Amino acid sequence: MKLNINSPVFQFLNTFTEFVLLNAVFLITCIPLITIGASITALYTVTLREARGEEGYLVHSYWKAFLENFRKSTLLFLVYFASGCVLLFNLVFWLQMQTPAGNLLLTGICLLSLLWLVSLLYVFPLQARFENSLSQTLRNALLLALSNRLCTVVILLLFLAAAALFCLTSVFRLFLLVFGFAFLAYCNSFFFLKVFRKYEPEQQTPEF
Repeated sequence: MKLNINSPVFQFLNTFTEFVLLNAVFLITCIPLITIGASITALYTVTLREARGEEGYLVHSYWKAFLENFRKSTLLFLVYFASGCVLLFNLVFWLQMQTPAGNLLLTGICLLSLLWLVSLLYVFPLQARFENSLSQTLRNALLLALSNRLCTVVILLLFLAAAALFCLTSVFRLFLLVFGFAFLAYCNSFFFLKVFRKYEPEQQTPEF
């Protein structure tokens, strides 16, 4: 019996294996923590290409993108990590105050936290797709999140659903460790592409 490498079954198994390897490499490169930003950017570089139907070796493309985007992605990660810590500290602090002024400030902090969260969804896919300055990437991440609310809500719900399943079921925890992070990024990539295409026909950097 002759093996047909172009058969749908073989193609599926090949793609599945590559995604498992991609997921493993992603997890390994996240271990130092400081490299999380570069890892997410590299992952989205690969999954965005896959979602566009561009062929290539996933792991090789991942390493290339990881090295190319390391500096900017690490700076973006540090910006979000530092600002996230500040927001978390203020949330905890003002929750304990229980004063009218504290409640007013808490409302503002909650709003800022929401803006922080939705812009975080976009910042690394943007870095993966477009060549911009650090400040422009941060600005565009927030503007894209707010101007494409439906996609933002869907992407956020996908992340929340994955987080809930991770906490509730051991099977899904195993799925995430073996395959899930790459698969989730791949699913989200279709929504990001839908947003990015609005800014791609005439130029490679989104302008608002």
